[in-house]
Amino acid sequence: MKENYIYPVVIRNEGRGLFITFPDFPNQMTEADTEEAAIIAAQEVLALCISDNEEMGNDNPVPTQQDKINLEHGERLIYVHVWMPYFRRVEKVVYVKKTLTIPKWIDEMAKAKNVNFSAILVKGLKAELGLNR
Repeated sequence: MKENYIYPVVIRNEGRGLFITFPDFPNQMTEADTEEAAIIAAQEVLALCISDNEEMGNDNPVPTQQDKINLEHGERLIYVHVWMPYFRRVEKVVYVKKTLTIPKWIDEMAKAKNVNFSAILVKGLKAELGLNR
């Protein structure tokens, strides 16, 4: 099992915060308030994607080369390092499934933007419980 991964991450300032996407994991995205929080959030998303691939026996994608990534106005590219031994240890948390109800219009908007519902819920619960780093 590989220990170190470095992936490109695209950050866009949206005025009220930073929107983070992952060229090599196109269905993933996250948000943060500061640059430091963006890097931490990106590491967590990448670690979960890498771990999921490992558990399912899938290969992780080869990081896209910088010259193959098209940035839009206001976007910038950074590289994020993930050291998996740390995340594998932290990840030993047992997850439970929860059923929730949200307004249909929010569900439709979130699906259109490929929002990761679980990640948003965990982020919100951590903030509510004062568990943010």
